[in-house]
Amino acid sequence: MKNFLKIGEVNITHLLVELRYNPQLWNRHRMRKDREESPHSQMNDIWLRYNDISKYEPPYEGINDEHDSVWYDAYYCLPSAREIIFNIMATAYGERLGGVLITQIPPGGEIKPHADDGWHVRYYDKFYVSLESGPGANFYCEDEVICPNPGDVYWFDNTKMHWVINESNTDRTTLIVCIKTHRFGERSGS
Repeated sequence: MKNFLKIGEVNITHLLVELRYNPQLWNRHRMRKDREESPHSQMNDIWLRYNDISKYEPPYEGINDEHDSVWYDAYYCLPSAREIIFNIMATAYGERLGGVLITQIPPGGEIKPHADDGWHVRYYDKFYVSLESGPGANFYCEDEVICPNPGDVYWFDNTKMHWVINESNTDRTTLIVCIKTHRFGERSGS
């Protein structure tokens, strides 16, 4: 596979419990969800780390420009995410941590085909941790497809056309961790 690389597995049990106890964390920041043209409009998310959103007002012009990411309050409600995030940083020989979020696509939902662009995308590699998934929750990138098991960790190239279709009977929940590294992907040297 050229757009996905499985780099390991992690224990996601404690993070799933923390997510169940903190339903108020979902969709606090609706920038990606509320735009009709957004490929992410059918999903829910939790922002753990990104550009300081308090410096911006809707429509959040410039939030994706070069920045130092900061922790959002949700990070402190999900302490089990720390071990997962920093274990991936160590595995990937990470030099700098960027955005971190959790996404959830309900059964029958999708993330529409798109290719990510912008400073954050070109600077960081993207790592995907499956938290919940079932047969039929397929993640596509160009001509490749994966249906990860919960706990699987993948690097993937989000600069290529990618999308998700959840035809399973369960939520498809994912932790996404963006890391500056020279080990994965061609664009890491930028």
